[in-house]
Amino acid sequence: MNKLLGIVESVLDKLLIALFLTMVAAIVWQVIARYFFASPTIWSEELARFLVVWVTMLGSAYVLEHGGHVAVTIFVDILPESWQRFFGWLRDVIVIAMAGGLAYYGYGFAVSGARRTATGLGLQMSYAYAAIPIGAALIAFFLVARRIAGPKA
Repeated sequence: MNKLLGIVESVLDKLLIALFLTMVAAIVWQVIARYFFASPTIWSEELARFLVVWVTMLGSAYVLEHGGHVAVTIFVDILPESWQRFFGWLRDVIVIAMAGGLAYYGYGFAVSGARRTATGLGLQMSYAYAAIPIGAALIAFFLVARRIAGPKA
């Protein structure tokens, strides 16, 4: 399981870097086109917005795997270790349930996006909306896989 987690994490890391760099390039191009050529582009702003959604959803799963989300643990930290484990499991079950709901309804949202087309890029909106169920599924995957695999070595 640790090997699978490492592979998914590595692919996600490289994908996030590529998406972020593409987003930055689209924004830089938008600024150059608007202020230097006086000819703003529609596609670059729209691409940047789509990529913000993807980076946010995929990045949320990545940050969760690395323990980077904000957590207030003052009350849990004063409890005995057995209770800390219990609340850790409870937290994970709640997050997995929320991620499952987000994936389920996000999938429906993405499917309905196939009927709409983005103005600037000419793509179906489902390409942008697909980030929601995919990101939520990755969040659930990381939580379940980490529970199965145990703590990082």
